[in-house]
Amino acid sequence: LQIALQGVTGGAYEYARAQEAIQKISQDLNVPVLEATQGFTRLTAAVRGAGGNVGDAEIVFRGVTEAIKATGGNAEDVQASLLAMSQVFSKGKVSAEELQGQLGERLPGAVTLFAEATNRTLPQLAKDLQEGTVGLNDLMKFAIALSQRYQKDADKMAKSTDDAGARMKTALDKLKLEFGNFFKPVGAGFQDLIAQIAT
Repeated sequence: LQIALQGVTGGAYEYARAQEAIQKISQDLNVPVLEATQGFTRLTAAVRGAGGNVGDAEIVFRGVTEAIKATGGNAEDVQASLLAMSQVFSKGKVSAEELQGQLGERLPGAVTLFAEATNRTLPQLAKDLQEGTVGLNDLMKFAIALSQRYQKDADKMAKSTDDAGARMKTALDKLKLEFGNFFKPVGAGFQDLIAQIAT
């Protein structure tokens, strides 16, 4: 996953920025590092394909994750919502399918908040979605609005005793990552040696 992330970020600075964002979001919201890296990588690929950057991907990733966390969702809800956001960036415009269907299913009130964030009434939003005039700039406004609305509740949820298991899993995932990175060259050396012997 780190190799994939490095490939989609497009440079050492952006890769370091992406890793920092993933670690921070994982730690702040008790999101497993594996799922966070996977979701962030896919989202970044779509965002960069649409002309955005890692900073844009971070805003969207954080907003969606905070909203799902604050509304009692789980890691599966986060992944499905990030997939919907990635599809929007890949298409270059917001469609009713992603907003009302995929996001609306996982995030209660998504459509209403999208309308508010983009200064539209619900009927106007429905009309604009039908006409295909809801763009990526509107999606970024929505992502920012998600953070503004849900950040405090997500933080409260992440620090609660109910989320102790998620905090433990996140800490163990971080330990596995560090441990794996430390021993990876040794393991690779053994595997290369066995491959050479077999050859």
